[in-house]
Amino acid sequence: MKPAPLFPLTEEWSPAQKLAVYDFCRLLSDTLWQQYEDELLDEMLRQDQRHGFAPIHDADNANLELPFDDDPLTF
Repeated sequence: MKPAPLFPLTEEWSPAQKLAVYDFCRLLSDTLWQQYEDELLDEMLRQDQRHGFAPIHDADNANLELPFDDDPLTF
């Protein structure tokens, strides 16, 4: 079951109008990310820290190990 739309007016939009808004939002999002990636990441970190996110402070284990079953390809 789909959740209720956040904006009731979208129920009156045609499929073409919905697609146009969706495309515009994606373009806007991509453009903002390309131009302001560092600022956006900094703000995301600030918000995470404000809301209780605490990164691991163990410098020896800064990255998690990922298990891989296969050997890397050699050329």
